[in-house]
Amino acid sequence: MTGRRVILVFVSAFLLLLVFCLIGLHAASYPLALAAESGTTDIRQVDYAIEGGESGRLELPARLPDLPDRTRVTITARIREASGRALLLGTVSAPMEVFVDGDLLLGYGQKGHYPAFFNDPPIAMVMLSLPQSSGDMTVTISYLSPGQRGRLDIPVIRAGSERALLARQFQQDGFRFIFSLLSIGAGLIMIVVALIMICKKHLNLSFLWLGLFTLLTGTWGLGECDLAVLLFPWPSLLHVMVFVSIFLIPIPFLQFGLLVLNPADRRPMQLALWLDYLSLAAALWLQLSGTMDFIRFLKYFQIVLILNVAAFLFTLLREWLSHENPAARRFGPGIVILGAFTILEILNYGLHLTSAFTFFFQLGVLGFMLSLGIIGGCYVRDSLNTARENEELEQQIEAVNLQLALQRRQFRKIAEHKAQVEAQRHDLHHHLAVLWELYEQDDREKLKNYLESLNYRLPDGGEPELCQNYAVNAVVSHYAEMAKQAGADVVVNLTVPPDLPPELESDLCVLVGNLMENAAEACARMSGDGRFIRVNSRLQYGVLTIAVDNSFEGDLRRKGGLFLSSKRDGGGIGLSSVTAVAKKYGGNAEFEVRGAVFRASAYVRLEKE
Repeated sequence: MTGRRVILVFVSAFLLLLVFCLIGLHAASYPLALAAESGTTDIRQVDYAIEGGESGRLELPARLPDLPDRTRVTITARIREASGRALLLGTVSAPMEVFVDGDLLLGYGQKGHYPAFFNDPPIAMVMLSLPQSSGDMTVTISYLSPGQRGRLDIPVIRAGSERALLARQFQQDGFRFIFSLLSIGAGLIMIVVALIMICKKHLNLSFLWLGLFTLLTGTWGLGECDLAVLLFPWPSLLHVMVFVSIFLIPIPFLQFGLLVLNPADRRPMQLALWLDYLSLAAALWLQLSGTMDFIRFLKYFQIVLILNVAAFLFTLLREWLSHENPAARRFGPGIVILGAFTILEILNYGLHLTSAFTFFFQLGVLGFMLSLGIIGGCYVRDSLNTARENEELEQQIEAVNLQLALQRRQFRKIAEHKAQVEAQRHDLHHHLAVLWELYEQDDREKLKNYLESLNYRLPDGGEPELCQNYAVNAVVSHYAEMAKQAGADVVVNLTVPPDLPPELESDLCVLVGNLMENAAEACARMSGDGRFIRVNSRLQYGVLTIAVDNSFEGDLRRKGGLFLSSKRDGGGIGLSSVTAVAKKYGGNAEFEVRGAVFRASAYVRLEKE
């Protein structure tokens, strides 16, 4: 691939990346604009008090950094006209107690309510129904700052009916939620199909790794989605799903890349894989031992993930530019998009570009899957073309085998005739002696009878010659005899030079054989009389034109101007072979129906221009 084309592909990928970014940012902000009309209220202004004396006014969402571990932070808000309403509350790995007018309504994150190897409780989102009351209420939430995050994040408190709160949350997280479920379903289907195909030895592991990557993408997105945290009462499970998916997801992606690219130098990606395995083992050991939670290890793993992307892109570009790897050319744009969005997602974790984690990564996966869909479509197209070419090749091989069989049969007949001639030549001396003796005796009656006996025993001339070219004559004679046995009147006027290049002669046998076979079979399918085949040709200025007309009954099926086969689904392979041979030698073929007559004609150039 030239440098100009490489630049064009990368510019196209960058423009597509930019479009996804613009669409994503717009989609991320749009649900927030509908919040005022959704029947919910955001409680943003609250009073706060930090254990130790600091207090004041706070606007939610808020982040209180550099708090000592397990520092108690209390916020207080007033809710008006709370009858029949509910609160949507969240906590980011901090134990939480919720009081309404001094009564404890909810306690979350106490020891024993999450796995012992967690230092902090997992993220949770809770829908809390308020007591029946028509007056104002005081809501007090008491947090204990987490020990592993080094800060306390306090999300917005929302008030409204349960239905309105759920609808608003779905507006905000519906895309990620549905995308995650679809990714999980698609990943499971791909894994099952891959395992079935692998057992049958019809597929390599690339499809399995792609299924695992898709499955992990879905589980990561589902665990990070606030709507899933609200709907599924297993926050600890979702917490594990998030981080295990994050730590695992580079492995199937790199394995998939190694299989589809098959790079000349595998070392960069293999080193990245070993780094992933070691990082995963370290993360699990630190979490299970209680030394360090997944969240603190995530900062290190973000660097590992960037190195993974760099190794993949380096290998991809090297294969693309230095080795002209076709797989690198196909997968390049999709992987560039996914790599760019992965880096954006890493930045999103640190800089909070949006409030929706995994949003950029899911957009990147969407672009990557779209790219794979296009590649898959190309593969399907190529596979269909290959299957068609293989079928045509099989047809040509059958024709060549038939030609060889016909030639063997004619050689055998020639050999038989030659043996008869040799035997009669051997006997000729005896016959001449007898004839001479009868001539000397002047016995005309015996001489006449003896001559008649000799004439009866002489071999006939064999099959009539229909064409000067021996190979083509063998094919035409075979199908002409087949048509005559079906009751057809066959007239052949075929002019083919006797001396032709072997490849051209073989291809002419394929062309003529397919035309004659179709005509003979059409006559054999007829139930009435009037069966005929007319073969004519003309050789002029190095161009050989062959026309075959035959009778037929019934309706011929067509699709898009092409005649469909009467023996199988799809187009007629014989006619396709005729056209392919004609075009190979600078000619063409035409097929038409006139009444009850099928007319086929083709021309080829016997001499190069």
